[in-house]
Amino acid sequence: MKTTPEITSLLEACAADRCLTPVEARLVLSKQLRGELLQTVLLAADRRMRVISGNRARLYATIGVDATPCARNCGFCSHGAQWGVYPDSYELTPEQVCALAAKMGAFEPDWFTLRTTQDYGNERLCELVRAVRRVLPARTQVVVNTGEFDLAGARALSSAGVSCAYHTFRLREGEDTGIAASDRLETLRIIQESGLNLFALVEPLGPEHRDEEIVEAAFRLKQFDVALSGCMARVPVAGTPLARHGKVSDERVVRTVALTRLISGSEVAAICVHPPLPAALRAGANTMVVECGAVPRAEQPGQAVWRGFDFAAAGKLFTEAGYETLAPWCASQPAEEAPCCDK
Repeated sequence: MKTTPEITSLLEACAADRCLTPVEARLVLSKQLRGELLQTVLLAADRRMRVISGNRARLYATIGVDATPCARNCGFCSHGAQWGVYPDSYELTPEQVCALAAKMGAFEPDWFTLRTTQDYGNERLCELVRAVRRVLPARTQVVVNTGEFDLAGARALSSAGVSCAYHTFRLREGEDTGIAASDRLETLRIIQESGLNLFALVEPLGPEHRDEEIVEAAFRLKQFDVALSGCMARVPVAGTPLARHGKVSDERVVRTVALTRLISGSEVAAICVHPPLPAALRAGANTMVVECGAVPRAEQPGQAVWRGFDFAAAGKLFTEAGYETLAPWCASQPAEEAPCCDK
């Protein structure tokens, strides 16, 4: 296939293991890149991930603690009060969270996330962090995914045992979300200043998002020193306004995953794809998520893992993709004895 000077520059960057420029990154998403040329770029992303990670897969476990109908009414989120998907409040007790954390911790995930809604409160979250830290293995880092907080709040979370914060500037923030773009940017700045590791994906990706938006989102996260990056596809939840756009294609997700890997160097040791997508594990992703509780992509909460994707399923996909795993992800336990395995 005939190449353009721009595509030649992209291929040279991949061959030299150089981080892509915004112009080169946009080409990863472009229809100009297809066939063998596309496969060359995806292979470069895969190769870079395996070198940086030591060919090691990473697992991210998450509990959605609450789903109080939220007044922000983000257009993709089942927790929005206006959409009526979750008409009633849902909240796990600290005891329930700790019980689930202990079960998930038995599989020694790399990270364990407490996801709470915007108004859960920093003091309550710190108490919950201290409780789950006591039941998790030492190697598992605690992550919070919550609303906006100030520098004092970030430092309190760190003192309670938090290592990382998941917080991102969503695609069309302030337009498709009910949160001011300036507020999200300020929290990202605070996380950067606090010393907490920033985890953030390009999300929630839909079929309507343009190449330019995706590239801008990825480079914005790089600007804030993201340590875990990647892509989360939007799940069309019936009743939410953005469900009308439908689901983004798997190829678009794979290309976005590759883009996030290729714009980043060794400072980003993990690239996540969510929901799980096997093809992305051969295009730069080495991280997947097992989650339960209140899920903003689900129409109802529950303590079973979301969509049945458990530790055994994650381990199987990683093995099939040729990644090595260190944790005992349900490899040999009977399903009836394996906590958080939804068989």
